[in-house]
Amino acid sequence: MRVVIAFVLTIVNLTTSVSQVPRLAVVVSFDQFRGDYTKKFSQFVGSEGFARIELQGAVFTKCFYHHASTATGPGHAALLTGCDPYRSGITSNYFCDTRQKQCGYCSADSNDVVSPVKLEVPTVGDVLREANVKSKVIGISIKDRASVLMAGHNPTAVVWVDKETKNYTTSSYYRTPGWLSSIKQLSAPKKYAGKTWNTVIPESRNPAEDDGMYEGTMSTGRRTFPHKLPEFESKGFYPDFVRSPFSMESLFNAAFEVIAAEKLGTDDDPDLLCIGVSTTDFTGHTFGPDSREVQELYVYADQLVARLIDSLDERVGRKNYVLIITSDHGVSPIPEVLNNDNMPGRPAVDAGRYKLSQLVRGIDSVLNNEFGTPPDSTWISMADEPSIFLSESAISQQGADRKSIVDAACTWLQSLKGIGIVARKDRMLVGDCPDGIADEDCKLLRNSFHPSRSGDIMIYPKRYWVITADAASHGSTHDYDRWVPLMLLGGPVTKQTSGKLVSPTDISSTLAQWWDLTMPPTDGRPLPLK
Repeated sequence: MRVVIAFVLTIVNLTTSVSQVPRLAVVVSFDQFRGDYTKKFSQFVGSEGFARIELQGAVFTKCFYHHASTATGPGHAALLTGCDPYRSGITSNYFCDTRQKQCGYCSADSNDVVSPVKLEVPTVGDVLREANVKSKVIGISIKDRASVLMAGHNPTAVVWVDKETKNYTTSSYYRTPGWLSSIKQLSAPKKYAGKTWNTVIPESRNPAEDDGMYEGTMSTGRRTFPHKLPEFESKGFYPDFVRSPFSMESLFNAAFEVIAAEKLGTDDDPDLLCIGVSTTDFTGHTFGPDSREVQELYVYADQLVARLIDSLDERVGRKNYVLIITSDHGVSPIPEVLNNDNMPGRPAVDAGRYKLSQLVRGIDSVLNNEFGTPPDSTWISMADEPSIFLSESAISQQGADRKSIVDAACTWLQSLKGIGIVARKDRMLVGDCPDGIADEDCKLLRNSFHPSRSGDIMIYPKRYWVITADAASHGSTHDYDRWVPLMLLGGPVTKQTSGKLVSPTDISSTLAQWWDLTMPPTDGRPLPLK
């Protein structure tokens, strides 16, 4: 009898285990979505979006990237490869590769065709497709690099919104999906030309002041509501569209079309859908994380998440899908706001900014004075946070010693009030971090350092300092730039709130575990789900 009972229990457990394997994973990355947003803005939303996940799913309140290069490219590369930049090769949005002696964009090949060729590791979608050719992996986003780096090398399809045509597109690297023409019509950004973004948060809920100091503006020059989109042919249409909730609505509508057209999650072959919501980054850079615009955008995001959950519940069934919401990086407050928001009795906040162009000019000036001006009038071939790449031709033409050049540039950068870390490639190559930095920062730098794709010099600002011309930005080692939400709903996920320290790199390991896939070495591990 005991043997029979044990056999029956084994069958029951196996059946339960198989039924909980997600047929569809939907990973939604809200670009520049800091980890405190869901709590900070919860008073403005209802119970069907983010709050439903908190009530019915799993929430990890301490989810941090463990790399220093907190930018869009490295973040989205880490999400579904499980690898920090030292493995993924995506050290920033733009970089030079000393092996190929080329500089360029993180999601483009040597001919500037949008593709994942610079991603040096597979995504969980790549491993899934290799294990099961019938599985579908699709990336859709506003920024191309979001969908490209999440979907990987061998996806079913990848599409994004092109700046020039102002509509959804793909590249010659990918096959053109049959539904692309459909979403170009049904979800066309052009439909939103002339529409007005109005506030929806009642004043009784005490939202942020609309006309915040030091905010940027829409193309119209306005920084207060209402925000009316220009006509489609206007130069201001695309930048204003991507900073408005209408771009989120268009993207989610397109995603709904893709789910239906590809019949995602309707058979036993697991599928993966990656959605890159870039609107939150465009708006956050312009208006800052504490602006009325970001608060209002969060309300729209909440409504779209609610629609997504309803749609997945109806089409796929809660037990058959898992929805994962996270971000590629956080964001710093606007430094000028911190400087001007000192209350009586509170110590002053040391905050400020540099423009990257300002630092480049400063380095050139220092090197020109010491080594002479090179024929091209610059010592720098490319600069994109955090890396400064020196010009090989300038070094050769001036007959200068590389170490002496790096010494001079670093000495000047270290003299600047707001620069916190100045790392140099020659020392990082032998594992040496800059003198005097914390052990944790040293780990973050090492996780971001790639011997062929990191700059001769790498710079990171002090706390509450930024390197940008935008109102707000990211790209530092500080917690507010590395802290992102991590929320899961559906499939094998049970209700839980965890304060355990986790990372977005854990997502791929978790999906691989559910789908019984063997990933190559990564920096993540399966999430500690109950």
